[in-house]
Amino acid sequence: MTRAALAVSHWIDGRPAEVADLAAALVNYGHFSTLQVRGRAVQGLDLHVTRLQAGNLELFGSALASDAILAAMASALAAADIDDATLRIAAFSRDMPAVERGEAVPVVLLVALSPPRQPPTAPLRLASHVYVRALAHLKHAATLPMLHARRQTVLAGYDDALLVDADGTIGEGALWNVGFVAGDTVVWPIAPALRGTSERLLQRALETAGIAQRHARVGLADCAGFEAAFACNSGGLRAVAAIDGWRFDADSAVPGRLRALLAAQPWMPLEGAH
Repeated sequence: MTRAALAVSHWIDGRPAEVADLAAALVNYGHFSTLQVRGRAVQGLDLHVTRLQAGNLELFGSALASDAILAAMASALAAADIDDATLRIAAFSRDMPAVERGEAVPVVLLVALSPPRQPPTAPLRLASHVYVRALAHLKHAATLPMLHARRQTVLAGYDDALLVDADGTIGEGALWNVGFVAGDTVVWPIAPALRGTSERLLQRALETAGIAQRHARVGLADCAGFEAAFACNSGGLRAVAAIDGWRFDADSAVPGRLRALLAAQPWMPLEGAH
């Protein structure tokens, strides 16, 4: 029987994070990755590690060893004595003046553990929201505009926000990637966006299964040409029922097949991984 996280806890080097640690982490400069842990294993672990290493070089100018990333996550799970969780690993610096001077600085890895998540089964009803994230290719700490976009769309009666540019070109969701299905082909929008680990993991699965996929500019006006749409992030894959006034086939079996492909991807153990 596995032990799941029941509440939120924060860890650094296998010890509970202190107030001073959390205060330094509140500075809106850093990057992170969020993943689901089951039995102390992760799907697409290599993708998360690569993302963290690339983000660290760009934001802090310093290399981040894969062993350090894996040890930070594994030690937090061991100290908390849990096997299943939603895990967020964030990198920040205690020396922001050095960061601002452009120096290469070491980072602290803060691990947050919270209860494991499963995506809701109800399809999403989305409203378009004009916003393109700054440094969209990075999973950085500046999430306020996306969360505010989600809040506004929920207040308007929708489930979440779909981010588009001023011309209506679709980029990504507030905190997830979006894909479309035309016939037997999965279509990924080309636009400034964070290329999420679940999106990349699904692309791997589609390639292995021999399912066609392509990348293309997708505008709101193009929704009429797609049979189905879906959203995916670290929580899993969820069907999209509507975008603004356009409705997709709510009974389409495609999101379910994609969800099964994603679920079948291998789980990589944190301990002993390199």
